[in-house]
Amino acid sequence: MANGSNRREHILQSTLFHIQVNQCQYIDNFPEAVTSVFDDMIQKKKMRDFEVVKKRLYRISTSFFEINKKKVSKKDFFEGLYRRVSGKRN
Repeated sequence: MANGSNRREHILQSTLFHIQVNQCQYIDNFPEAVTSVFDDMIQKKKMRDFEVVKKRLYRISTSFFEINKKKVSKKDFFEGLYRRVSGKRN
């Protein structure tokens, strides 16, 4: 990816798209918090394995999963988003 702001914008847009595809709602800064985790991980050491990223993502304080508990699980949402952001297809 090009520079930091372009990378961050790409991650944010991917996060918002993933929320939309899953037909989820949010009322807090969830997309920005998720973007910060991914951007920080990429900036420090490129993209890390999901297990490493997952620990940081799960610590985000949000009402997102409570609001969307009937639509998506935390595990499925974050794994799908990780694949989207990292470009992995598995």
